[in-house]
Amino acid sequence: KERHLYRTDFNGTKLEKLTSTSGVHSVFMDVKSDQFVDIYHSLIQPPSVKICSISTGSTERNIFQQDYDDISGMDLKPPDMISFITPGGTKLFGAIYKPDKKHGDGPFPTVVSVYGGPHAQMVTNGWNMTVAMRAQYLREKGFLVFVLDNRGSARRGSTFESVLKGNMGDLEVEDQEFGLNWLISQGLADKDRIGIYGWSYGGYLTCMALMRYPDVFQVGVAGAPVIDWTGYDTAYTERYMQKPSENQDGYSNGSVLPHVKNLLGKLLIVHGLIDENVHFRHTARLLNSLSEQQKHYDLVLFPQERHMPRKQLDLEYLEARCLKYLVEHLQ
Repeated sequence: KERHLYRTDFNGTKLEKLTSTSGVHSVFMDVKSDQFVDIYHSLIQPPSVKICSISTGSTERNIFQQDYDDISGMDLKPPDMISFITPGGTKLFGAIYKPDKKHGDGPFPTVVSVYGGPHAQMVTNGWNMTVAMRAQYLREKGFLVFVLDNRGSARRGSTFESVLKGNMGDLEVEDQEFGLNWLISQGLADKDRIGIYGWSYGGYLTCMALMRYPDVFQVGVAGAPVIDWTGYDTAYTERYMQKPSENQDGYSNGSVLPHVKNLLGKLLIVHGLIDENVHFRHTARLLNSLSEQQKHYDLVLFPQERHMPRKQLDLEYLEARCLKYLVEHLQ
């Protein structure tokens, strides 16, 4: 959950930790000057920037430090870090944003915030989690928000990450479902009021969660979802899934389309019409399948937006629609 700078010999001995403060450190090195720039933050510390010595790790100059008092009036409460062991013996890390005591002790209506794909780690001792404003808003409204780094996510080693090889859309959702059942067993999540939202790979897993576990997930907001891996970026897809001719079962099982028939809950789909990453053809194929299966859905389109909305008014509209959808159908 943390990231630090270490120094070691070429033979791997004399490992020395150069960043000591608990949290996330992003480092830029200048070996010639024996210095590195350390961009640091944690759940309770906004980002700071300083120049440090490579030799000693000590601070040589502070460049930027935001005072927490500047934002203390926003009532931003960091999430609680949790962990549990899956039936297969894998330890997973998560975070929960618990509502204030005025909302009782639970179980609470629960919303899962998911990405779940390669090269991403959601659960960190980082300020980005504390300023996750959608989660904070839902927490204030009495929801519990759950974030989990499922198998396949980054910075847990190649064995942990490689489970996705040839098999996208399977174990990720299985882990999310297990995490929810763990929360239910703890008396925290209300099993009859479970939602999920995500963007891009998270939108893909949102669809898969609703359709593969329709008895668990009742409401979903899927942003720019990948629907079928035959229609996504070739280099990215074949890195994990091989060619379609080499992995027909993986491509078939990893597609949302065969699972559409199982949809029971409420689904809001969001997509930009000029998305350069997950092309709109994905949502178009999903809409065709939903119609064929006589499944109801809701749709928000942004005609002039790419993969992530950038215009201020579009961002405001997106948040309003997503939050209203979750609150109306779960609260």
